[in-house]
Amino acid sequence: MKRLLATLLVLCTVFTLTACGGNDNSPATSGGSETSGGGDGVTATGGGQADESPADQPAGSVSVRDTLNVAMTQDRGTLDPAFMMGYDLMNAMRMVYEPLWDVDIDGNRIYLLATDLTMVEPTVWHVKLREGVTFANGNPFNADDVLFSLQRANNRTGEPQSFPVLNLEKTKALDEYMVEMVFDSYDLAYPYTFALAYMYDEETCGGDILAESLATTPNGTGPYEVSNYLINSHLDLAARDGYWGDKPAIQNLHFAIMSEDSQIITSLETGLVDIAGVPYQDITYVQTLDDLTVEVGAGAQAPTKALYFNPSQDSVFYDNPDARKAVALAIDRQAIVDIAYSGFGSVSRLPVSVYNTDVEDRFMDYGVYGIGYDPVQAKALAESSGLIGKEILIIDNGASDSQVVAELIQANLAEIGVTANVQNLDPGSWLSIVFDDTQYDMAVDMTVAPSMTLAQHYYSWINFHVGGSYTRNPWPGKDRGLELANSVMAMSDPQQLSDTYMELTQLQIDAMLWFNLVDQMRAVAYNSGLSGYNMMISGGMDYSRLSWTA
Repeated sequence: MKRLLATLLVLCTVFTLTACGGNDNSPATSGGSETSGGGDGVTATGGGQADESPADQPAGSVSVRDTLNVAMTQDRGTLDPAFMMGYDLMNAMRMVYEPLWDVDIDGNRIYLLATDLTMVEPTVWHVKLREGVTFANGNPFNADDVLFSLQRANNRTGEPQSFPVLNLEKTKALDEYMVEMVFDSYDLAYPYTFALAYMYDEETCGGDILAESLATTPNGTGPYEVSNYLINSHLDLAARDGYWGDKPAIQNLHFAIMSEDSQIITSLETGLVDIAGVPYQDITYVQTLDDLTVEVGAGAQAPTKALYFNPSQDSVFYDNPDARKAVALAIDRQAIVDIAYSGFGSVSRLPVSVYNTDVEDRFMDYGVYGIGYDPVQAKALAESSGLIGKEILIIDNGASDSQVVAELIQANLAEIGVTANVQNLDPGSWLSIVFDDTQYDMAVDMTVAPSMTLAQHYYSWINFHVGGSYTRNPWPGKDRGLELANSVMAMSDPQQLSDTYMELTQLQIDAMLWFNLVDQMRAVAYNSGLSGYNMMISGGMDYSRLSWTA
C-alpha cells in the first residue's frame, strides 16, 4: 500500500482552529458593514523558509507588477478563519495567518513558524519554533502562543475539538521556543493536520478563547496584512514590514468577490482578474483565451460531490435505509457529470474519492455503486419504504454546480413519483443549516480529505456531518461502524487498514449515510505572465511566492 499522506482540510468548521481578535495596535480594516504520518523518527530540519520548495519561483524575487487580482466566489462576512473554512477567502487569509508548517502537493513539509519536528515517540513530538518572529502588531511569537492556540482549538464553545487526542494537560513548553506535544494515541493525519493550525497571539487575545474582535481586526505572523475589507465586495492585503521571511515579490493582493459565473469569465477575458476558478461549463472556452494558462486536475484538490441523507427523527429518512437507497438508485449520475460538470468528472464508484492513495479495486462498485441508475428498482423501493407521498427538502450551498445537481436530483425523483423541493442557500447561512439536522432531508455537499486517505473520509464525515446526526440516530451496523470510524485513524498496519476500509465501505453503503455522485475535476485559470504558481496539498496557494515576469 502506498505510504499514507495526511492533512486535514475543508471539513467546514469541524477541524479548524478559531482565532482571536486584535487590539488597538492591530492592523485595521476599513469598508462597509462588515468572513505521512507516522512516528518514524526525526523529520528533516528547517533552516530557511521551506523544507522543500513548492514553487518554481523563489520568494523574494523581483516582480514587474505590484498587484495581483484574484476572483473569489464566496464571502461569509468575517475575517475569522474559523468561520471561513471551506470558502474562497480562507486561502486569502492564509497570507495573514501562518501554521507551524504547511504541506506541498507532493506531501513535503514546508516549515514556517516551526523549524523542526522531532517525533520522540509516535505520541510525543518536540516542535522547535522559529525565533525572531513577530505578529503584525509587534508582539513576539513564542511557545506560549502555540499552547494558547492549541487550547483554543480544543475548547471552542459549541464546536468540536480540532485535535481530539491531543493531551493538553501534558502538552507544555520546554523553553521559549520548544513545545512538547503529547497525544493520547497515534493519529495518522496529525503530522499534516497541523498545516491548518493557525497560530494566534495570546497577549492580544488577553487569554480570551471566545474573543470576537478577530472578525474585523486580524493579527497574524504572515507576509501580508489586511488593508481594506468590504463584505461581499473585496479584500485587500498589503505586504507588511517586519515579516520574518522574504518579502513577497507582489506588494498588493486584491481579492474580488464575484458570485456570478458570467462575471468571472468576463473578468478573465478583459484581464480584470489574474487568477480565477473556472466554472465547469466555461472550461473549454477559457482554454482558448490568449495569455491564460488553465490547469485542470483532480485528486486532493477536487472534492467529490455527494448527497447526504439526514437520518434524524425530523427527516423522512429516519431509520429507513431503503428510502435512502431508493433515492440513490433514482439518480442519473452520468447526466450530472454531463450537465452540471460539462464532462469534467466521472461517476463515483465508492462513497469517497477514487483519487485517495489507499483505494483498492475491491472497494469499488459495491452495492448501489455497482447497480447504478435504476429507476424501476428505485420506484419499487420508494413505494415499499413509504417514500411515495412524502415531500423531501433538498438544500445546497448556492454554488452554481450544486444548484444544478440539486435540480437534476429533484427531476429524477419526480420520475419515480417522489416530490422534492430545492432550497438554494447563501454562503452565510449554509454552515449553520447543514449542521442542523432539524432543517432538511438531503444536502448536496462534498466529501473531501486532502490527506487522500479513506481513514480521514470515514472518520470525519460519519462523526461530524449533519451535526453529528449519524452518531445519534439508528442505521444498520451503526455500533460497528462507529467503532471502526473512531479507531481507523490510529491504525498503522497496512493490512489492518485495508480490511477496515473494506468493512467500513460495506457498512456505509448498506446504511447509505450519504451517496457519492461525481468525482469532480477542478479548473483554475491564471495569467501566463505569473511565475511561481503552485497549489498546496490543501488546495490553497501561497500567493507570497508568485511574481510577475511579464
